[in-house]
Amino acid sequence: MRISFLHTAQVHVNTFDAIFQTLAPTVTLQHHVAPELLAQARAEGLDVVRDETIGILTDLASADAVVCTCSTLGPLLDGMTGTHILRIDRPVMEYACAQGENILVAICLESTRNSTLALLSECAAKTNQDISTDVVLCDSAWPFFEAGEIDLFAAQITQTIQNHLMCNNSFDCIVLAQASMHVAEPFLQDLGIPVVSSPMMAAKRALEIAHNK
Repeated sequence: MRISFLHTAQVHVNTFDAIFQTLAPTVTLQHHVAPELLAQARAEGLDVVRDETIGILTDLASADAVVCTCSTLGPLLDGMTGTHILRIDRPVMEYACAQGENILVAICLESTRNSTLALLSECAAKTNQDISTDVVLCDSAWPFFEAGEIDLFAAQITQTIQNHLMCNNSFDCIVLAQASMHVAEPFLQDLGIPVVSSPMMAAKRALEIAHNK
């Protein structure tokens, strides 16, 4: 069994290697890392990287499951054929919708806001749920991620979310919407609100897809 990934940051290779060592150590993982896709999409828009992104995913599609780990690029997958190609954030958005109607979505990049909220709305509509969303932008954390300062990245996300909750803590679920943000999850477990991130849920879904292909 082989599962392929399209990443826009090298750090995700280690993240998913570690996850699969726990979940399914015999599965073969193939990683394609293309940070320039995110940089271009942020600077010039998704249309600029559409053909290249779809081309890479098409090349990876011989695997039993394919995961795009970049939330910004996620909408480009929606028009692709092949039910074994997965947006990393779809499983976590489905989970969040099942927790209740008031959802706090934490993001670090403005470029992922629209795609993240559109996916969340789509997941809610599939189960006829009415949801209310609030977004907290943790953009002050992103420079730490780019510098490889992961502990400071996690700490800044944690602080930003905690500050936001001082004004409103009536949420049924908090979603760390970008894969990189999962490092903050352990520091937010004492809030009394479910806090979820995408990597582990996506890995489990990818295994299901691969088994059923």
